[in-house]
Amino acid sequence: MPTDPRRSRRPLLLPALGLIVAMLLALPAGPPAAGAEIDPIVVSGTIHVSTIDEAHPEPVGDAYRLSAVNEDSVVVKEIVTGARYSMSLPGGHSYALRAEVIGDRTWYPTWSGGSPVEEDAYRVSADDDDFGLFLDRTAAVSGEVTAAALPGVTAPEFVVETWWLGMTETYLLSTTRVSATPGRATPWSVSGGVPVGTYVFRIVGAGYPDYDAEYYPETNSADKYSNTFVDVAGLDDVDFTPTAYGSSVVRVAGTDRYATAVALTEPETGPGQPVLYLASGENWPDALSAGPAASHRNGALLLTDPRALPEVVADEIVRLEPDRIVVVGGPNSVSDDVLRSVEALTEAPVERIAGSDRYETSRLIVEDAFEGEYETVFLATGTAFPDALSVAPIAGRRSEPVLLVDGARGSLDAPTRRALERLSPAVGQLLGGTPSISAGIESALAGSGLVDRVDRIGGVDRHETSRLLNARYPSSLGNNRVYLASATNFADALAAGPVARGWGANLYLSEPGCVPRATRVQMQSLYLDDVTLVGGEPTLSPAVARLTAC
Repeated sequence: MPTDPRRSRRPLLLPALGLIVAMLLALPAGPPAAGAEIDPIVVSGTIHVSTIDEAHPEPVGDAYRLSAVNEDSVVVKEIVTGARYSMSLPGGHSYALRAEVIGDRTWYPTWSGGSPVEEDAYRVSADDDDFGLFLDRTAAVSGEVTAAALPGVTAPEFVVETWWLGMTETYLLSTTRVSATPGRATPWSVSGGVPVGTYVFRIVGAGYPDYDAEYYPETNSADKYSNTFVDVAGLDDVDFTPTAYGSSVVRVAGTDRYATAVALTEPETGPGQPVLYLASGENWPDALSAGPAASHRNGALLLTDPRALPEVVADEIVRLEPDRIVVVGGPNSVSDDVLRSVEALTEAPVERIAGSDRYETSRLIVEDAFEGEYETVFLATGTAFPDALSVAPIAGRRSEPVLLVDGARGSLDAPTRRALERLSPAVGQLLGGTPSISAGIESALAGSGLVDRVDRIGGVDRHETSRLLNARYPSSLGNNRVYLASATNFADALAAGPVARGWGANLYLSEPGCVPRATRVQMQSLYLDDVTLVGGEPTLSPAVARLTAC
């Protein structure tokens, strides 16, 4: 039976130590000499098509076009072939293969691994003589859009999004533009159809929205949308009835920052947490690295008064029943009295992670929580909090670490270099402009060989940086929740990070008396209309609760 890459994504484990040693001894003594040629690889196998019947017989002869693309999505080779194929490709690269039936859309063009999108394709980088490719049947999808009549809106433009559910993620497969007339049904269809599979269908406005986003079957609530399986018969009733845009606003607040952090975790986090991080409510750097660590470990984050454990926090620790408690920072951040109070509450191990300064503490938190390699490491300055407040839910959702650096330094320090070498990120993501992290650090990181790419996100102020960060790393598909915290009160924003991560939501910053207009516009343009304010009215005023722009 041919190998199906869709079923073989786990790495193969070699059971015998002797075999491992033999393989190591067989390795060349060093890298190939400069200019040395790398042998080509040969990939061969069979192209299979699904659901063959009398009306749709299997293609015969050289009926297929097969393309190979490299890591940069560049087509390296293309051949016309029969169901059995063989392709020689330059060595030293990984390739995704795409197969299609020439001139026939009965079967959907498909990438290796059974994916209709390259991002989810299975890649090959070595000889393989049994590399099967599988094409699913194409199904038609259509429906109608009937938009509500709104004052001043005569010709609304919509985009119907078709999202394909892959093995681990959801991918935007296609978009269909629809020019509607309010109160009248307008037909729409997916050009070229879709492969048999599971989908999410959503309609959004083509520009700044007058209408709410809506999912199929009808709901504008992102936590109630459904996955829809499309079989070979297709669907002809994917209908939408968009209504006027509107936001709902709730407030989560306690009597102080510690009670607010508890009010955030209490409804979202149940007992039996793998780990609980406890950080100072007066010392922001420790919590900045601890929040993503808590998210990565599927745990929680609470804040404490550095001198004495608040009763509300003690009660929450008891309720959460964590398997492990990590007190973040030295005795100046969280006193020994607090640590002893925590130990008296639980039989779980309580340990302190602390370095000689905030930077070493950050590295130790990351070292403790994050094993292995990561696509991105976020680097934030340890001297000011505003640029990094919005990163906690993003890093947590992506299970990636946040490292603090001394942004005023002229170069990258040796301990940070060692931390990055261990994490082996492809991207070093700098947070904030050059006043936050110097150009010297950026240059040193770019030339270090520790990352493939250095990226910087920095706006003219903390609000623009927050918007740029959230635009670069948008919230999860199906999420319309957004958290809004004060730009001047770090505690509420940091406490919200792991909770927002659980919803796939992002966090924006607000002034205490109003929402910056550009922030309000971006939230609405992204259909983030389920707004959670973090903090009481002294922190975010009633005008903010009305989403009053300024």
